[in-house]
Amino acid sequence: MKLNLLSLIILASFSQFINAQFTGAKIYYEGEIGVVSSFFIKDSEGNTTLYEPGGLNFRGGIGLHDEENIFFLGLHSGMDANFRHTTGILPVYLNSKLALEIDDEIKLIFSFGYGKSFQIGPENLHGFLRKYTIALGNITKNDNLQSVFIEIVNHGYNFPDDGTPVVTLNFGYTFTFL
Repeated sequence: MKLNLLSLIILASFSQFINAQFTGAKIYYEGEIGVVSSFFIKDSEGNTTLYEPGGLNFRGGIGLHDEENIFFLGLHSGMDANFRHTTGILPVYLNSKLALEIDDEIKLIFSFGYGKSFQIGPENLHGFLRKYTIALGNITKNDNLQSVFIEIVNHGYNFPDDGTPVVTLNFGYTFTFL
């Protein structure tokens, strides 16, 4: 049931993207840097820490967007470094983005990514990545888009050392060359 609903959402997003009439379709390039956050972490003595940075992520992508800079669809990848579990994660995903204009230069951005996630290490873990992002952005003086975001990423597998699901809450900055 979940897969059918997800397929329907992706198909609807893709058809909306195609129906946006990409006459003179524009290519975008995007880069982002973020902090992987950890909440309610227990140390070896049993003490709980409310918040602790858990790693960094660097991602980039390329794709198409419409003339009004509302619909975006691209292929993205990068590297997530998880310091708490001393591992790297390689996400490869299709990213769709809807940028709604709040003001002349301010945009509220909703993004959904779906693809594969691979753990870099001897375990060869992998899963289906799902990424949900909300961002607040603005158009720069060179007509590019910069934004700050908060996102939840489910990598679709568990860390082997403690069985913790690889689900992260990330904060960061994105710059999109339009």
